This record gives sequence, structure tokens and C-alpha cells, in this order.
Amino acid sequence: MKNKIKYAIIFFILFVIGIISINLFQPNKEQQVKGSIELLINENSYDYLVECANNFMKLNDKTIINIKKLENYNQITEGISVNNKLKPPNIAQIDRFNFEKLNLDDYEYYNKDDKLLNNYAKNFSEYRVAQVKYGDNSIGIPLTSRPLAFYVREDMLKTYGYERDSMNTWDDVIRIGKDIYTKSNGTISIINATGQDYEDLLDLLTMESLSDNKNAKEIEVEVQAMIKKLEDNNILNLQNGGEFLSRISSFNAIKEIMSLEEACKWSTGNVPSIKPGANKFFATEGDNLLVLNQNADNEKLIEKFITYVITNNKETVKYVKEGKFFSSYLYTYSSKEIEDGVKNFVGKSPLVVLSNIEEKTPKINDYDKYIKIKQELRGQ
Repeated sequence: MKNKIKYAIIFFILFVIGIISINLFQPNKEQQVKGSIELLINENSYDYLVECANNFMKLNDKTIINIKKLENYNQITEGISVNNKLKPPNIAQIDRFNFEKLNLDDYEYYNKDDKLLNNYAKNFSEYRVAQVKYGDNSIGIPLTSRPLAFYVREDMLKTYGYERDSMNTWDDVIRIGKDIYTKSNGTISIINATGQDYEDLLDLLTMESLSDNKNAKEIEVEVQAMIKKLEDNNILNLQNGGEFLSRISSFNAIKEIMSLEEACKWSTGNVPSIKPGANKFFATEGDNLLVLNQNADNEKLIEKFITYVITNNKETVKYVKEGKFFSSYLYTYSSKEIEDGVKNFVGKSPLVVLSNIEEKTPKINDYDKYIKIKQELRGQ
């Protein structure tokens, strides 16, 4: 009798262990999330987010994730307007500058304990986390970054007797640029300053001039004076279609240079500094995933999908290599694929250089002051 009881107890214990094991090791349907969400995503990240959404829905078959293109930022405020009957998006892609420009702080946005940001903060650069901090709150999760680099067409530069290492400071750039402008009979202003390149140049000069002991107006005047100095010395190409041999830019330059059909050799390096030995690691605003419309039904889905998007390294590397966007998630650049050669580039892969800048860029101590200066310089 005692043996029967003993065997019964052993059988029961083994049965319980078996049930637990089945629940642990079979696909756990209870871990799947359900519900529906909508995202407004810009052109550069759209294809990537669509692919993420499709893959995520395959893993979580009770979810619907609708990705819509963000044509202009007013779509965000139109969707959440009190008098508008349109359903607001759950998540929108936006940078800090446009967040403040649209006064989105007047609306409710998700900021519950900064849970996601705190969980993954160590996987983003310190400056990038600072960009999404808004007082005691945050304005989303970093998605893309825009580290600034100095792209130089080395084959053209060498025809005028110079190496890129000679352009270490802005004084070097002015000296060399004046000489090349003269030698080229006024056809080449060495730095492009049209479109996004001009915006990036303004941002760089602003960040290089930032100082705790200068007020916003002083820095604004300093940047305007530097722009005038560069223009007066024929350093800046201000005409679309004009000739140039370098540009201050970010990941977007990679795609544009890759697409050039003419034979050319470009290199990627750090930007010119104000003076020798000064910081040469800078980045302008990246885009964030801002949660605008959340409730008890979709909270878990939003959290899990954003986590999937920012940590989805396999697909991310593919889009990064195509020059579509530059991921804020540092682990992305542990992939050996970013060391691959890129068409029309010599030296280190531009992605390796950008990832190094992304990792080493220091945070801006007074980000509100920086944004204010940026708005004033653009007349906004």
C-alpha cells in the first residue's frame, strides 16, 4: 500500500512537471498580443515599418497594424484636434524640433513611467536619450539618428593639391576654399549649402558655438557671422546644380553619393572644428516614435511592437545599408555588414564612420536653448 502511495505521488509530481514544461516550451499563445494600432511614418522609414508590421502580425495573428505615410506634420495635429472627427494615430514619427514647432506638448502623449525608454536607454547614445527628454517626461522612443559627417570628394580635392586631412578647422577650410575658388576660376565653392545640407551646416555651427556662458542671442549672432564669413570667402555653394567638392551631411548623403554615375571618390570623416583640438562629434535631430493615443486595450501591443521595431536588427541593417535611414539602436552597428564597401566611397565605410560619431556625440546640456536658437535662425 505504501508503495502504491509512493508511486502515485511520484506520478503526480511528474505529471505536474510535464504540464509546466509543455506550457514553457511550446509556442505560448498567451504571450501573443492582440488589438489594432495605426502609425504615421515618414517616407524614409515607411518601407521598414511596413516590413516590421507584416512580420509582427505573422507572429501575433490577432493584431492589425496599419502604417500610413506622413506627408506633413500637420496630419498629426489634425488627427488629434478636439473638433476633428478623425481617429488620431496611435504612434507618429517626429523629431524634437517639429514636436516643439507643432506645440504637441499641449496634447496628451504617452509617457507612463518612461518604461520603454528606461529599458533600452543603454542601447542608445547619451545625446539621443537627452533629445527625447522633455522636462521630467519623454517625447517618445528614438528611432533614427542624424550624426553629422564631412563628406569630401578626394579625387577632385587632390587635383588642386590638397588632402582632406588639411581641412581640420574652419580656418583651414576657408584658406583652402579661397584658393580652390580662385584656381577654378570661380566655378567651385568647396562646401555645398543647398537644401538639407544648408540646414545641417546651420545646425553644426550652432552646436559648435553652444556654450553655457553665452545666451541664445549671442550664439545666434555668432552663427550668422560665421555663415557670412563663409559666403564672403566663396566657400559655400548656394546654387542648385553648382559645383562643390564637400558637404556637411548625414546618412542621406550616402544614398545620394552612391547613386552618382560619374567616376568619383568620396571619403567620410569628422566635421571641421572651430579650433584645433575641439570636439568634432555632432548630430542633429533624429526621429522618435511618439505615442499619442493609447488605452488599456492597446497598451501591451504598442509596447511590444515598438520594442520589436527598435531591436529588429536583421531587417534594420538592410535598410541602413541602402541609405534609407540611420538607426538609433547602437547594437545595429555590431553587424559586420556595415563594414562592406560602398559604391563611390574610399577608405572606411561611411556607416562605420557615422556609427562612431553616433556613439561619441556628447549630449547638449541645455537642449531648450539649442531649439530656440534653431527656430530663430530659420525664422520660425
